[in-house]
Amino acid sequence: MLNRTKVAIADDHKIFVEGIQSVLKDQEWIKWVGEAFTAKDAFQLYEDRRPDIYLLDYHFPDGNGYEVSKRILHKYPNAAIIILSMENDSDIMHQCSLLGVKGYIIKNLSSDELIETIEQVLLGNKVYMWGEKIESKLTDQDGGLSKREKEIIALISKGLTSQEIANTINLSVLTINTHRRNILRKLNLKNTAMVVQYAKVNRL
Repeated sequence: MLNRTKVAIADDHKIFVEGIQSVLKDQEWIKWVGEAFTAKDAFQLYEDRRPDIYLLDYHFPDGNGYEVSKRILHKYPNAAIIILSMENDSDIMHQCSLLGVKGYIIKNLSSDELIETIEQVLLGNKVYMWGEKIESKLTDQDGGLSKREKEIIALISKGLTSQEIANTINLSVLTINTHRRNILRKLNLKNTAMVVQYAKVNRL
């Protein structure tokens, strides 16, 4: 396949890197171009490989993802960086957003959500989770969801694919995908990551 999306990752946990690599290598449109395990090597990896999408851990023994992003974006302002973190800190997210980081996602997301995040960033959208302002907004909206839609949201938040949800509640994949589109429309959400966010905030 021509013009495949080049993806690289920098994270100090090798087993996490191997898991992400395994997930993304199954996508024909993605080309894996490298990995780094320290903040120092993270900058050099970007400079050497120039990935279209750069997955970057927030915490490193020798630095953090914000500082690495700052160095990269100073030299390459169009870099598409997605921070991967366990830090649910709205201040950190805000600073990353102001810096020009394209995404900030929590590490417990599913493989489908990671792929969707990459797709959204490639489309020019920012993807950020969780954030206090967004949490407040999500708490206030209901969208007239049905009992079935709330059930599907809860299953999506557990990382189940449409096929797995269909098997769990004995519906067709086509029906599940229709429900998913309706959920996004009713709640005025853009993607699966925000549905997961909605479920977390509203404890579904």
